[in-house]
Amino acid sequence: MSDGRVPRAPRPAAAWIAIAWGIAIVALSATASLRPQVVLQWTHHLPGRDKTGHFLLMGGFAGVSVLAFAGRRLAARHVSALAVSAAVAGLVVLEEIVQLWLPNRTFSGVDLASSLSGVASFGALAAIWRARGERDPSAGG
Repeated sequence: MSDGRVPRAPRPAAAWIAIAWGIAIVALSATASLRPQVVLQWTHHLPGRDKTGHFLLMGGFAGVSVLAFAGRRLAARHVSALAVSAAVAGLVVLEEIVQLWLPNRTFSGVDLASSLSGVASFGALAAIWRARGERDPSAGG
């Protein structure tokens, strides 16, 4: 940080949650490829259906990842919330593009836009929460 404050150390529990969330996304994606009816049946109950699922699933992953990994040191620099969100966005784009070659899956620009909207929204909220906690350690963030 340029003003002399030391970034708050990321919480190990958040890192484990982010890792588990990533594994869950991979498992859901694999299940959707092999048995789409199993994964897609729950979307009928969501407002916005599949698009809401993309927004919440990928956005939640971004938010937890920012809380877990922003502020960690990589080489001599601290990893920013923006860098973490960009990495998640890259993984989201890759996951959607891979669907071009998977049976029972279809690339969808609307799904991608929903996912990236979630990444931007939840990533920004997590970054604000972290920044608030760095300014005021009693803020509980």
